[in-house]
Amino acid sequence: MARLGTEKRSAIVRVQTEERMHEIASVFEEHGWKFIIGIEPDEPEDITDLERLLNPANFQITVTKINRNEPCPCGSGKKYKKCCLGKQEHEEVDDLDALMQEGYSLSEKIKTVEACKIWIEVWNKLKSRFSPDMKSIRDSERIFNGIQSLFNWCQDLEMELGNAAIKNNSFNKKRIEYCTEFISFFPETNSLILHNMKRAIAESYFGMGDHSKGDEAFLKLVEEYPENIWGYIGWGDMYFMPLNKMDTPNYQRAEQIYGMALHKNIEDKDALLERLDHLEEAKKKSPDK
Repeated sequence: MARLGTEKRSAIVRVQTEERMHEIASVFEEHGWKFIIGIEPDEPEDITDLERLLNPANFQITVTKINRNEPCPCGSGKKYKKCCLGKQEHEEVDDLDALMQEGYSLSEKIKTVEACKIWIEVWNKLKSRFSPDMKSIRDSERIFNGIQSLFNWCQDLEMELGNAAIKNNSFNKKRIEYCTEFISFFPETNSLILHNMKRAIAESYFGMGDHSKGDEAFLKLVEEYPENIWGYIGWGDMYFMPLNKMDTPNYQRAEQIYGMALHKNIEDKDALLERLDHLEEAKKKSPDK
């Protein structure tokens, strides 16, 4: 990610007088930091970026957003959207792209927790760009034209959070939060993706040891998508192969849930029948058979 005060990410400040502009400029120049100063007599002073550079350890992030139609703080006289906004957005996309790639690199090294921490940071930054007219994840790609694909990356984030939760249980909650936000932002996304997000939420409740909420979430899932075999398989798996280390397999409950799908008019039940075969093998080996 580009550092503040460099060519790729100039610090931007706003002052009210020319005298104050020279004073602030001298501080930037003394440290060799790149900057843009705007003079706006009727607007409150904003030197947040300078304070952040001077006190990086103690700085508390407070962002003063500039309206797209306000005068650009660089002092060009143009509207912000016609001046520095485009440049800043391009730099931000480059930064997010780099963070996404860093996450993929960590994922390849099986450093799932570290990857997820970076990707959650990316998601939190992306959220501020989403608008109400974006009903699907495909719609959102117009605000991000980086190398990475938001359509693919958002699905990868869900799966990586699931992997991280195996190592660190606290990521079950983060996975629920992320998937819930995704569904809220993009309710008209491809139904298969929405199904996977809702299934991830249900699985994560089981990962946290909350069977009641997990059962409730899975029941809603199979009622909403009665012809998707993976809702039933995912639900049964929670009892056949528990995610939470404190849980023990409940083969009877798993078989009951798998059986719910056998009576549905669902095509391609091969995966379900294979799961039932594995369940029978596990039951034979179980000391409680």
